[in-house]
Amino acid sequence: MEINKKKVWQWLCATLLILVVPNIICWIIQSKVFMIRGIFVWEYFLIACLYPYLNRRLFMVIWVLFSIFDMVFATCSFFFMDFFEIIHALAKIPALSLVDVLKWTGLLILLIGITLAMFVLMERHNRSYPFLRFKFLWPFIVGMLIVDFFNGQGPLRRWSPRLYNTHNNIISVPSYTLILSIRDALFSGKMNNSHVEYLGSVAQTIFAQQPDSAAYKKQVLILVESWGLLKDSALQREILSPLYQLNANHSYELREGHTRFKYLTQAGEFREITGYLYHSYQVHEERVKQNSIFIKKQQQGYHVIGLHGNTWLFYRRHIMWPALGVQEMYFSEDFNKLSMPLCGGNEFRGICDTAINTWLFNNMHRQPERKEFYYWVTLSTHIPLVKIHDEDYNMFAEKWKAKGMSENILQMAYQDRLLFKDLAEKLSKPGSPKVHMLLVGDHAPPCYDPADRKWYDAQLVPYIELKSN
Repeated sequence: MEINKKKVWQWLCATLLILVVPNIICWIIQSKVFMIRGIFVWEYFLIACLYPYLNRRLFMVIWVLFSIFDMVFATCSFFFMDFFEIIHALAKIPALSLVDVLKWTGLLILLIGITLAMFVLMERHNRSYPFLRFKFLWPFIVGMLIVDFFNGQGPLRRWSPRLYNTHNNIISVPSYTLILSIRDALFSGKMNNSHVEYLGSVAQTIFAQQPDSAAYKKQVLILVESWGLLKDSALQREILSPLYQLNANHSYELREGHTRFKYLTQAGEFREITGYLYHSYQVHEERVKQNSIFIKKQQQGYHVIGLHGNTWLFYRRHIMWPALGVQEMYFSEDFNKLSMPLCGGNEFRGICDTAINTWLFNNMHRQPERKEFYYWVTLSTHIPLVKIHDEDYNMFAEKWKAKGMSENILQMAYQDRLLFKDLAEKLSKPGSPKVHMLLVGDHAPPCYDPADRKWYDAQLVPYIELKSN
């Protein structure tokens, strides 16, 4: 049988178009911004099979919409979220400014424009050699599934022999995750175990399962914003050095460890409060009563107080926290009445953590005999950071820059250290109340640069427990 070289060449060019064109935008962006995505997305083959049977404009709309979803799916890794986690977060945060709306609208228009230009390129090639049809594409669809099967990725991973594994997935299947997210969103009201993920809670272990003696009337759980576990243990230790000084002075017993995390701050809240991740983030009464640490602390006779430097509108904490068992709440609306200073950039501007820390210890003194459980979600270390360049920072950063650490990593480390230093100073003051305190990270810093992200553990966050002697 004679091989038609021209047809083989056309066939190969068509294959390259399907492989390269839908993926090229993500390849370019992935080298600049931290995103996790397969090298190829095999759903584009399935979409291409629809071309002969659909109106051209309808097909173009489907192609563009999936390109947008593909980009969102890849971006989800940057925010430690899946697709519906992103939607939930966007629905709960305060409205974007006009400048931000215009910026994101411009980026979306640019993405659509590039996608349409590449679509026209494919269509022109299809006119000379009609490859956008199932009879041409089915061998590649089968081939993609085989690669997916042996790489242990996508919907076939539970049956996969996992003969090989790479740092980046060869094939990705964004629609599979979307289908699972839709399933969880539709059936989350039933609250069965398939829609609730157990991660475990350090706070539950320390405060609920092992209740303190009467000596500890003041307990504090601090969820530290963007406090990740650095792979450089020496830098991690230096960040915590002010707290370790309390241990060296024999004033506090200290215990350090790490715990798993997924997604962003609200997921970190649910993890530590209940031990579970609720993928719809709805407060279901029965499960909350069974698992909320705040309910358990109330049962132990503690008055539960919640603190956060941002507005109560952020994630609707004024609704969520009482349902979880918080009895008294203070947000920026309350702290502003006390003329407390503001920190942070325009995106996450709120009351300075050090100011809330001062308020916290002053409040403990008001009713020293009352059993109180404080829950504080910090804010000042929220990315993007407002960078500090003073003499103390320069001294701190000098030796670590020699290791190749960037300004972003060192600024985050330094500002974490400032919070711990302020806490240590207040805990060591004469007359300071006896406190049992837990500091735990909500998630690793969502750094834009892949080189920055590599310094942090992708699955673990640190915690540190302090008990006064």
